[in-house]
Amino acid sequence: MNIDYPSAVSKETRLHRVPALPFSGGREVNPLRIADWLVSGARAVAQQPVLWLSVMLLCADFATLLGFLPLLRPLAVLLAPLVVGGLMFVQDGASKGQPVSLRETFAALARRSNALCVIGLYGAAIVAVGYVVLLATFHVSLNASVTASGVHNVSISYGGDHGVRGALESLLGASIFAVAIASACFAPALVLLHDMTPHDAMLASLSGAARNWPVTLMYFAAMTVAVLFAPMVPLALRALVLTPVMTAVPLLSLYGAYRDVFLGK
Repeated sequence: MNIDYPSAVSKETRLHRVPALPFSGGREVNPLRIADWLVSGARAVAQQPVLWLSVMLLCADFATLLGFLPLLRPLAVLLAPLVVGGLMFVQDGASKGQPVSLRETFAALARRSNALCVIGLYGAAIVAVGYVVLLATFHVSLNASVTASGVHNVSISYGGDHGVRGALESLLGASIFAVAIASACFAPALVLLHDMTPHDAMLASLSGAARNWPVTLMYFAAMTVAVLFAPMVPLALRALVLTPVMTAVPLLSLYGAYRDVFLGK
């Protein structure tokens, strides 16, 4: 992997002139535009149904598999930006009336693979650092004491709290996940379609999501509720209905949201 990519894009990857980004930090849009984003995604599916349905079913199956094999989650961190970036590239071609082939999609992903993987690593780092801070703040306490003989004792205790501190910890934990997701949601499109570095793309993505916090909150709340209640749903219903729906809605609406927020159209 090219470790210099996060700070500078290599000349070899600049094979095409990239379109300008009118709103580099994003702009605020009407939350009712969600319906138009989904319609835009549905039109892309209608143009290449086999490709889209195959990818969405594979994503849903992989998400179900993660529930049984948690050790695969690090792999999901690296694959998610590649999948999202590929679908954004496909939908961008469809929106211009120039459907792209799988070969063209894989070629575009190969040119930006380092950057897309870095997005996943940055997102994981945000969550990891955030949870280390939470652990140190809410679960670890340092106690110092001096005995009668003058010996100094230092003890570290670990424990949880189910009261107000526990509720605050849960809220902050959810906020950390929200920041990581907001930083990564638009970043693959910005890297692949506008040749941005991962760092700049994630900052722009976070800015765009923050400017549209009602929509971001709506999506995150729906995902949180689905994750919390998923274990209560029968396995067959979860695998065949809940997971595919929760996978399809973000994937179908993401490109329309990117165009509205960053391109203004």
